[in-house]
Amino acid sequence: MEQESLSKQVKKLEKYIYTLKAARELNTLDRLPRAAIMHLRDSVTMARGAVDRYFGSDDTKEQLMALNEATDQLKETGDAILAASQYDLLDIADVAHLSALNEYIIDQLR
Repeated sequence: MEQESLSKQVKKLEKYIYTLKAARELNTLDRLPRAAIMHLRDSVTMARGAVDRYFGSDDTKEQLMALNEATDQLKETGDAILAASQYDLLDIADVAHLSALNEYIIDQLR
C-alpha cells in the first residue's frame, strides 16, 4: 500500500475537521463553543497552508520557516481538538482519530 503524501494527509485532516457536525452547524452554537470550533478550523487551515508553502518553495530559508509554522500550527490544532472536546463538540472517537492523525503528521514533519 502506498503511503499518502504529507500534503494529502494535512488536507484529509482539514476536510475531516470541516465536516464535523459542530463545524457545519457553527451558527447554532453558543459563543464559547463556536470560538473553539473556529479556532480548530483556523489552526488546521493555517497548518495546511504552511505545509503547502514548505513543499512549494525552493528556498531553504522559506522552507524552514514554513516547516516551523506548520509544526506550531499542528500543535495548536492538537490543543484546539482538546478544547473543542471540552464543550462536547467532538465525541471520543473523533478526538482519538483527529489527535492520532495530527500527531502522525507532526512526526512526519520532524
